[in-house]
Amino acid sequence: MTIAVEPAAPEYVWTANNALVFAPRGMPPAAYPVLIHLLGRQEPGGRCLVTHGTIAAEIGITRSKVTRALQHLGFARMVWKEGNGAYRLNPLIAGFRTPAEQLQAIAAMDDDDRFDHPDFQERYQQQIETHEQEKQAKAAERQRRLEPPVDLATRRRT
Repeated sequence: MTIAVEPAAPEYVWTANNALVFAPRGMPPAAYPVLIHLLGRQEPGGRCLVTHGTIAAEIGITRSKVTRALQHLGFARMVWKEGNGAYRLNPLIAGFRTPAEQLQAIAAMDDDDRFDHPDFQERYQQQIETHEQEKQAKAAERQRRLEPPVDLATRRRT
């Protein structure tokens, strides 16, 4: 038995389409197609339900590049991770049912989440530096754990 399924048209989403204007300098090249892909997949309000594997397969890059791209989009406050396979676009670039809904969402934003500030590039760079410092600290901690434990019995004899 065959069941006919009619393709459902996506809900219309109004957006200002200005996302790339705000992209900070120094983002990895894969961040741009990932951002455009998310803009095309979003629900009204900017919610995107998609996995790294799906993005990678659909735009033809590796999962690790998708992960790094999403990480940098997060540093830039353009995309927020809400859970496994769930992301939300910043209201400044997200699509909404009406312009009034977008303006309401923008008005409700925390000032730190806005990327239309003069210090946007500096905040992005600071996020990257903080992330690199955390990575180095974690690597140093892992390295310390690899050292053999101190043999207390041998120490007592000497």
